[in-house]
Amino acid sequence: MTQTHPHPLGPENRHYWLAVTMAQKTGADMQTALETGVISHGDWATLVQRCRGCGWTNGCNHWLSTQGKASADVPEACPNADVFARVLAALTAR
Repeated sequence: MTQTHPHPLGPENRHYWLAVTMAQKTGADMQTALETGVISHGDWATLVQRCRGCGWTNGCNHWLSTQGKASADVPEACPNADVFARVLAALTAR
């Protein structure tokens, strides 16, 4: 049996900003999603917490630095890809 060791959580403030930047780069308007009930404040907190536990932080930083404005697809390596996709789909349908 292969043992896996948990990845230590990263700094909350850093991962908050990574999540904000990921949302901006993909066009997922998280503020509107919160205001319209697409996601809750608890969903946002969970998203940041999930980001903190992600082992792809260096890849994320690189990916974010190479993207233009609000047009990129969420990378599959992002543990929050499904949340960003849900926000994009819900706000596009409006």
